[in-house]
Amino acid sequence: MIVDDEPTIRELFSYVFLDAGHEVVMAENGRRALELLGAALPDFMLLDVMMPEMTGKDFIEELARLARTNPALDRIPFIVMTGENFLEGDLNNAFAGRPGFVGYVPKMVVPETVVAQANEAIKTWSARK
Repeated sequence: MIVDDEPTIRELFSYVFLDAGHEVVMAENGRRALELLGAALPDFMLLDVMMPEMTGKDFIEELARLARTNPALDRIPFIVMTGENFLEGDLNNAFAGRPGFVGYVPKMVVPETVVAQANEAIKTWSARK
């Protein structure tokens, strides 16, 4: 699942993940992502930090709340992506310790790097299920 308010970013990462053999679901914000999670749980999420309606941090907090009644939600690995100039410590403080948190990448990252990290996270987290 790719969650980002920028259509160009969603399309770019969708193309790269599809090319790598993954199925892709896209959401333009955290609220839409929560709706889509009701239909099927993804193997992995790429999550933007700053989005309208529901930020990445708010989305993860809501996911944690929902995981109290659906523990499978805590087993979805995710990478946080940002175009903002956050310090590493700020992002780690916001997401570290959250079940599924793999790390973060800048939006200007080489997309294939994110796919490689996603593949590794999927393998690791699948073993924990």
